[in-house]
Amino acid sequence: MSPHFRRNAIIRTVASLAGDIAVGTAVAASCVWLIESALLGMFLSFLTWLLGIVLSLALSQYVVHPTVKLALSDHKLDQAAGAVSALADIVGHIGTSMTTGLWSAWRRDVVRPGRAARAA
Repeated sequence: MSPHFRRNAIIRTVASLAGDIAVGTAVAASCVWLIESALLGMFLSFLTWLLGIVLSLALSQYVVHPTVKLALSDHKLDQAAGAVSALADIVGHIGTSMTTGLWSAWRRDVVRPGRAARAA
């Protein structure tokens, strides 16, 4: 099992869980709104929650998971990982050069301020 396969599987799993949570929260909020605004009785409230659970599971199975599978293909994830890796390398080089410059300026101006005055 390659590390790319594991990485892609973890990314897809996290995306699926986030989508499932979002769908479940949206359906639960709509059920609460319907129950409160329509002043449903106990039995109709139970039916609303039951219908909400079934709807949430159906949306998860038939909308969220296929969308994640389509949107996060191996090719797209590999390209995204390559882009993020390249960006991290660039930011690392910029950070190193900035840190070196700041460190030398700090040493010149703060640690040994007399040297700058003598040189002038």
